[in-house]
Amino acid sequence: MENAAVLTLAGLCLGIALTGGLSALLRQDGRRERFGLGLVYVAFIGMIALPLVRTFAEAALLDFMPLLLVLLLMLPPAFHHYIAARTRMGPPSGDRAQIPWRDLLLPLSGVAVCVGYWLLPAQAKEAMFLSGDLPPGTWPAVLALSTFALILIWLVASFAYLVAILRRLAAYRAHVRQLYTDVEKRDLRWVDRMMVLLVLIWAVGALSLVDDNLSGGGLMVEELFLMLNAGGLLCLGLLAPVTPADLPPALEEEAPDPKYARSALSGDHAAKLADRIERTMREDALYLDPGLSLHKLSRHVCALPNQVSQTLNQEIGMSFFDYVARWRIEASKPLILAADASVLSVALDVGFNSRSTFYKAFKRETGQTPKEYRASPGHEA
Repeated sequence: MENAAVLTLAGLCLGIALTGGLSALLRQDGRRERFGLGLVYVAFIGMIALPLVRTFAEAALLDFMPLLLVLLLMLPPAFHHYIAARTRMGPPSGDRAQIPWRDLLLPLSGVAVCVGYWLLPAQAKEAMFLSGDLPPGTWPAVLALSTFALILIWLVASFAYLVAILRRLAAYRAHVRQLYTDVEKRDLRWVDRMMVLLVLIWAVGALSLVDDNLSGGGLMVEELFLMLNAGGLLCLGLLAPVTPADLPPALEEEAPDPKYARSALSGDHAAKLADRIERTMREDALYLDPGLSLHKLSRHVCALPNQVSQTLNQEIGMSFFDYVARWRIEASKPLILAADASVLSVALDVGFNSRSTFYKAFKRETGQTPKEYRASPGHEA
């Protein structure tokens, strides 16, 4: 029988997971994104439900335990699939949830092993899952070895998916900086926290197995495991939903004319466009617009977005975000020296959306924090 704390935590987590899974199905995102997120919630629901099944549905426990292997193998590719959908960096290619075969290989292998366990006699399953013994016969030994092999492969695959997600996020965030200035609303920083939680959940799950076998479950590892699951579910539920300001930066508005899409700007044209961009920013102070985007700047200088992006990167030598941030930092310097307003007020006045983004940009441009800049020689009052 599970203790009351474990059952309470499991019940709360299951409620959060079921609510989140239902909301994932009802979301207005693309089918591929909803499908990936739904699978992540299903995996969480399975991991959370184990204490409840042990207590309230003991008859189903022997069939539920093999299913956990499938859910465990499904979680890394499902999360990767969801992040790939969230970080789409071009016009939508279709609404169908297309999953590469490599992402299906591990879960389908788990399904095969799970079915093998289900076909075992009840006594053999009781020996394997309740007593921890290996019953006689070739088939139970094959299943046990297959399970062990799949878990080892899962460890390697999880690391590979982690690296793939990090690379995808790096490319996505670099792409965002070419298009927007309010990057803190778009760069999916919650994914970093989510991945840390997933790694901790894996580590605590492994520790739980050791705890059950060596200390009889006396280290309260299961409670910690459930609390980490709750944190992951809250992260998904509160931070993952798409808002209009958080949509992937697909180049959908004002798509460039195809005949210009592959043409490079001439040196003279690029220089003239760079001068026009500089003049527009100086005279119209576009950088003060917190929602300034590449498309808005392109409209002001009467050029195609890809031409403006090419000019910023090749002629001026900056991404769109860094270029606008430079103007904002220059505008903030006299306000910082005046010391009449807080750093947050200054940040908002010059177009930044957050204090932290302003601090990072200011330090990158000046090599100093706003406080250090104000107190440095030649700037003191």
